[in-house]
Amino acid sequence: MQVNLFGILADLAGQRCLPETPDELATGQALREYLARQYPQMAEQLSRPSTRLVLNQEIADWQMPLTPALDIAIIPMVSGG
Repeated sequence: MQVNLFGILADLAGQRCLPETPDELATGQALREYLARQYPQMAEQLSRPSTRLVLNQEIADWQMPLTPALDIAIIPMVSGG
């Protein structure tokens, strides 16, 4: 399963794409917990309510089921002026 990261999450992971994420992660929440364990530097950002799971370019609930065929991304809240 490939996961795309944006913003500070990509900076903290040191990469924008995580191609080696296990396919057996059943939900977005399981993915979030897995990433927090694998990349402890991202744990705080991942736990924030403003961090969003995006499936096929639409914001999704963290309880949504995952499949390897999905376009999966995680985006932090962004702001700008």
